[in-house]
Amino acid sequence: MTAKEKRLLGALALGAVAAFTVAGCTGLGVQTSTVHDGQPITQPVTAIRLDMAVGEVHVRVEPGAPTSFRRDLTYHVKNPGPTHRVENGTLVLAGCGGDCGVNYDVVVGADLPILGHLGTGKVTVEGAAKVELNHEVGDTTVLRVDGPVQVTTATGNVEIGLAKPDNVRADLQVGELTVTVPKASYQVNPKAGTGQANVDFASDPAAPHHLDLTTGTGKITVHGA
Repeated sequence: MTAKEKRLLGALALGAVAAFTVAGCTGLGVQTSTVHDGQPITQPVTAIRLDMAVGEVHVRVEPGAPTSFRRDLTYHVKNPGPTHRVENGTLVLAGCGGDCGVNYDVVVGADLPILGHLGTGKVTVEGAAKVELNHEVGDTTVLRVDGPVQVTTATGNVEIGLAKPDNVRADLQVGELTVTVPKASYQVNPKAGTGQANVDFASDPAAPHHLDLTTGTGKITVHGA
């Protein structure tokens, strides 16, 4: 049996098992229940989109692995059932309404575009073709990105790491911004309203790649890898 077949069997087994726990009750006698489950995604996936009000998302690349995910779902009244879907090749990681919360841990076999919106929570991406995220509250970490990155957030720290030279646009209202880029020429445009901007290398006004970095309150740090 090949390593890829073993991974696929493991993902299939994961989809066959769900752990259900009654975690507690509120003062009104409403039970809080938690489901830990997951499954492989059998349809081809060419991108991932977040569409969540509250939760956490972790996406990582394991070269050659089948696409799969684990899910932690917490709810009070009714299990909402599936919270993901595939639309025209895009895996949509959705929320589950105001009465529950959901966290995703996603494995993909290659770098994919990561797009979408998260209201409150944490996003971690380890490997992507490009990133376009709107994140309201919480920390955002996107590393080993092969293409352009665009991130906006109201409150939270942001860490961005490029695997190849490209463009970065990051706009934070409150939080610290750290960007690490491979050796190349960049036009660096840091704007920190309240806080310092520290860049390890000189900006090149003729460079093809732009680093447009803005914070209202918070420090900006740019490293050359």
